[in-house]
Amino acid sequence: MSEFDAIVVGAGPAGASAAIRLASSKKNVLLVEKSDPPGSKNVSGGVLWGNGLSAIIPDWEKTAPIERFVDTKSVAFLTQDSKIAIDFSSKKLEQKKTGYTVLRTKFDQWLAKKAKEAGAMVINGVTVEKLHMEGGRATGVEQEGDVITADTVILCEGANPRVAIASGIHDRLSDHDVAIGVKEVISLPESTINERFNLKSGAGFACEYVLGYLKNGTEAGGFLYTNKDSISVGIVVNMAHLRENGETHSYDLIQEFLDHPYIAPLIAGGKMQEYSAHLVQEGGIRSMPKVFGNGYMIAGDSAGFSFSNGLVLQGMNYAIDSGVVAADAFIKAQEKGDYSEKSLSVYQDMLDSSYLMRDMKTFRGIEEVTWSPFVHKQVPAMLESLMMSLFMEEGKPKKHITSNLMDAMSKNGMLRTSSLLETYRMIRRM
Repeated sequence: MSEFDAIVVGAGPAGASAAIRLASSKKNVLLVEKSDPPGSKNVSGGVLWGNGLSAIIPDWEKTAPIERFVDTKSVAFLTQDSKIAIDFSSKKLEQKKTGYTVLRTKFDQWLAKKAKEAGAMVINGVTVEKLHMEGGRATGVEQEGDVITADTVILCEGANPRVAIASGIHDRLSDHDVAIGVKEVISLPESTINERFNLKSGAGFACEYVLGYLKNGTEAGGFLYTNKDSISVGIVVNMAHLRENGETHSYDLIQEFLDHPYIAPLIAGGKMQEYSAHLVQEGGIRSMPKVFGNGYMIAGDSAGFSFSNGLVLQGMNYAIDSGVVAADAFIKAQEKGDYSEKSLSVYQDMLDSSYLMRDMKTFRGIEEVTWSPFVHKQVPAMLESLMMSLFMEEGKPKKHITSNLMDAMSKNGMLRTSSLLETYRMIRRM
C-alpha cells in the first residue's frame, strides 16, 4: 500500500494547484518543493491572466498577494532611437479585473500555504532526484536513496524538468526549446509609479517589447510590469541565439534594455531589490513530451504549457489549469483503482478538450515567428521609417499612407518574395 495517494513534485502554480484540488477532494497528497520557501527561485513575476484559480480558490482575489490589476496593456517595438507602441486601456479591463501583476516569491508561498490549508502535506527544501520505478511503473520518488511511495506522481517541475529527464520520460532540453529570462525588480514609491505610467491607485501597466536594436544582432524580447511599489523589468533571449552569438551575455543585454531612452526614465531613481535568471519554455507544442505514463503525469512548464505570440504571454494560467486537470485525471483513475498508462491517458483526453491544448495547436509554430530576424529587425525598422515619414514635417509634399508604407517596406527589404512570405506566416500564426 502506498504512503500517499499522490505525490506532486514542484510547488509552483501547477503543482500547488494540483495539490489544492487533490487535498480538497480528501486525497492524501504530498507536495514536495526544492526551494525553501516556495517561489524563492522563480523568476516570472508577470501577469496572472484568466480565472483558473477560481476553480480551486473561489475568493482568491481577496487573499492572494496580487500587486495591481492590469488596465493598460501595451506591445512596443524598440529601435535605437524610437518606440512604436500599441497601447490598450479599457474600463472593461478594470471592471473584469482578469489580469493581475504578481511577484512569484510572494504568490508561490501563498499558493503553497493554501495547499497546506486544504490538507496537503507540504515539504520544502527537498530535491527529488528521480521517479522510483517498479515493474515499469512509477510508484513514488527517490532522494538520496530514500523512497516515498504513491499511487501516482504528478511532476510540475517548471521549465527545467530535471526529475523527468533523470527518469527517462522527458528528452533533454535543446537550445531551440528554451530561452533565458533575466529580470530585475526595481523599487519605486507607489506615487512615482502612478505618475510615470499615468495610473490610478491599484491599476497596473504591462508591456512586452520587441528589441530591434541590440548589439551583434541578438534577438530578444523585453517586458515591464508595474507592481504596487516596484517594477518588474527584464528580457527573454532564445538560448540558441545566445549560444550562436558567443560574445553576448545576458547581463549585457538587460543593461542595454534598461539604458534604452524610453525605458531608463521609467525606472530612474529606483533601487534594484532583486536580480534573477531562469529558463523559459519556448518550444511550443513540438517540444511537449508525452504527459502521462504508468503511474505519472506531467503538468505546467514541465509539459511545455507556455507560449508567446508577441501580443500575449501564457504561462501561469496554463500551469494552474493543467495542474488542476492532472488532479482531476488522478481522481478519475482512483475511482477505477487503476493507475496504468491506459487509465491515466484520460489526462491527455481532458487536456485535448480544454482550451490548453486548443491554444497550443492554434499557435503551433509561433516560436518560428517570435524568434525570427524578420520580427526583430525588419519590422521595427520598417515601422520606424513609416512613422517618421508620416509625422516628420520637412516642408515637402506629403504622400498618401500607402505610398509611405511601400517606401518603408522597400527601404527595409520587405518587398522581396521572402519577406512577403514572412509577413504571411507571421499573420497566419498569430
